[in-house]
Amino acid sequence: MPLFDLLLELPNHLVLASAFGFMALLLVGGIIRAEASGALGATIRMVGSAGLTVAFGITLVQLGGAFVGVPLVAGVAMAAQASAPVLRGGETRVPLGEDGHYWVEAAVNGTPQRFLIDTGATYTTLSSEVAREAMVEPGAHSGRVNLHTANGDTPAQIAQIDSLEVGSIHAADMTTIIAPTIGTTNVLGMNFLSSLEGWRVEGKVMILTPKVTD
Repeated sequence: MPLFDLLLELPNHLVLASAFGFMALLLVGGIIRAEASGALGATIRMVGSAGLTVAFGITLVQLGGAFVGVPLVAGVAMAAQASAPVLRGGETRVPLGEDGHYWVEAAVNGTPQRFLIDTGATYTTLSSEVAREAMVEPGAHSGRVNLHTANGDTPAQIAQIDSLEVGSIHAADMTTIIAPTIGTTNVLGMNFLSSLEGWRVEGKVMILTPKVTD
């Protein structure tokens, strides 16, 4: 493993604890130097100073990694790398992304898009841009909802997706929310998952089972 990657993977709490330990050595060395042995105290202070410098350097490396697309921002980078679903025995298998989320490629009215599978979301949600590309438009009598976000409530429109395909799964007339404030992120919510025969997680794979139709 390259040294740079090894330093990036060191736990932050370990680096912080080491820094405090070396600071303690500096303090103890100063006391020993003043009260007992000047040579021993100087040696202890030298070790503490060197260790503190190393801990500070590791911290700078880890902070620097956040700006070049390594672990600290892996979630953002991986969001654009949705996985193509794997079909096995009629089931659709979605591997866990490196950011800890399930991303999958799907087709909205035949238009390929990437989706985050979110079991905490009630409804499937499209960004305004994707809704335009896939020609998903609110009906004349479609309702509106307020989405609760970190920045407060924001209005959104309710629409219907004529065709939504995820691997072996085909859903028709799927209710969706068109949200103007979610950027390029699209979400497959519980209304999609509830339309399936079932879904489960095995290891690092989410398995979607289509509903059997006569």
